[in-house]
Amino acid sequence: MNHIISIICFAFLLASCSLSPNYHQPVINLPQYLGLEPTEEKISETWWKDFGDSTLDLFVQEALENNYDLALAMSRVSQARSSWSYARSDRYPNIKLQGEATRNKKDSNKGQLENYNNFSLSGVVSFELDLWGRARDADRKAYATLLSIKANQDAIKLSLIANVVESYFGILTLNNQIQISQNTLKAREENYQYRKKEFEVGQTSEIIMQQAKSEVASVKAQLQSLLKEQNAAQTALLILLGRDPEGIFNVEIPTQPQTLPNAPIIPVGLPSSILEQRPDIEAATQNLKAANFAIGIARSAYFPTISLTGLAGYVSPELNNLIQNSSSTWNYGGNFVSNLLDLGRTNANINLAKAQYQEMLLTYGQTINKAFGEVRDSLFNYSISNERIQSLNEQVEALKRALVLAQIRYEEGYTNYLEVLTTQSNLFAAELNQQSVKLENLSAAINLYKTLGGGWNKEYYDKD
Repeated sequence: MNHIISIICFAFLLASCSLSPNYHQPVINLPQYLGLEPTEEKISETWWKDFGDSTLDLFVQEALENNYDLALAMSRVSQARSSWSYARSDRYPNIKLQGEATRNKKDSNKGQLENYNNFSLSGVVSFELDLWGRARDADRKAYATLLSIKANQDAIKLSLIANVVESYFGILTLNNQIQISQNTLKAREENYQYRKKEFEVGQTSEIIMQQAKSEVASVKAQLQSLLKEQNAAQTALLILLGRDPEGIFNVEIPTQPQTLPNAPIIPVGLPSSILEQRPDIEAATQNLKAANFAIGIARSAYFPTISLTGLAGYVSPELNNLIQNSSSTWNYGGNFVSNLLDLGRTNANINLAKAQYQEMLLTYGQTINKAFGEVRDSLFNYSISNERIQSLNEQVEALKRALVLAQIRYEEGYTNYLEVLTTQSNLFAAELNQQSVKLENLSAAINLYKTLGGGWNKEYYDKD
């Protein structure tokens, strides 16, 4: 056993340098702040709770527990973790216990056949000396790949939450628009019945009656379109929540109208370093590290592979005498393998690894630029969406007043009925648009949360 311990200690003393280039984080020219002024405020990791809707909180929790896309991403993380564990094990000796029992027959000196037994029990150690850092680089490459896949999972999680939140508010918006359409349809039908009676007694023309009827049909068509959108939005949300087929068909999502919440106030003077925590940037960083270590793995093929093996145990023809000093046996040795002529294969693999590193470097830069572009657009949309709400609110109030005036003017004979119909149509469209713009405001906040990485209090582990 002392021989085995000596082999292990000797192996660790000889390992290990690394042939991979020293990794340096690429230097990017970043703006100091993403907004006008710096702030110490932070974005919560549970940012969706800023909207103050308990039903939404339950939907998000259900999606995190049951969504298939997220479950698949978690499965890929588990696979990557197993691959890393396997790669890491190559840096340590492989120790086995083996036993053998045989029954043999041989010719004796007297020309007779003799039977004999042979029993053995031994420990075997084998270890590849990591003199050139191949196993170490393979370990670090697998770990960087694990972190990249973990970051991809976080990106899917963030996207899932954003989609659930936006789908939920989209359904609430449709519910409100359907209620507006139903109220408008009721008013249009009452108006049509009134104009119809007027026509029947000769108090109005047929064209006015037909215009009123046309307005009824127009609102009905709009209502049917909204009901179609509502059903599609509900189905999409149920799938995001991970409901089973029975749940998709039989579970009803509330359709009652309710007032949409105001968009949360998000600090806009955030430090640009927050984007280093974005999942896509984290994934690009780890892919770059993995490509860097791959160069070292490829370079190690230039050098010989040296393996050590050792055995210590017992051999005896009698099982009851096996574990005795007189039956002990041991051996140890080494193995040396090196390429003598590979006709450029190693050099080609190194060039390939370097080219793949350059690809990851370009991808990293592209990801950074895309991230800042998304944040720039999100900040602008978030800031301007409040102004759009104010403008639409003023438009709706103005059209309500205009409709009252148009009806007075028509009843007093100062204008024709077309003015009333036009004002009614404009008001109906503005009320629907008012709900859409409120959703745009919420969507702008959701998208800003998403582009900022959903909060920067994430614990990404790193390894030298």
